[in-house]
Amino acid sequence: MNFDVMLFKQPENGYVARPIFWPNVAAHGETEQEAIDSVRELLRDLLNQVQVVKVEIDLPANQTNNPWLTKAGMFANDPTWDDFLKVMHDYRQQLGNEKQLTSE
Repeated sequence: MNFDVMLFKQPENGYVARPIFWPNVAAHGETEQEAIDSVRELLRDLLNQVQVVKVEIDLPANQTNNPWLTKAGMFANDPTWDDFLKVMHDYRQQLGNEKQLTSE
C-alpha cells in the first residue's frame, strides 16, 4: 500500500513526516530518512489496529444533477473497457507517429 507523505524540515529539530490523508499522524526524525522510516513504522502499527472499508452514500439533493457524478463509475463492470483503452492508446500513438512524420 502506498501513502503520500509530506516531509517538513524543522528549523532546528530535524524532520517531521505526515501522511497527507491522516493529518493527525506525525513521525519525527533527525534526518529525512529517519522521519520517513518512522512514519512507515507508525503507519504499519496503525494499519494493524484498523480496518479500511469503502462506504457508499446517497448523493445529496444538490448534487443529483451534477453530470460528472451521475456518470461516475458507469464503465466499472464493462468487460470491454480495457480493450477500449488499448485501442485509444494505439490510436493516439498512431496519430503521434503521423505528426512526427509530417513535421520532419
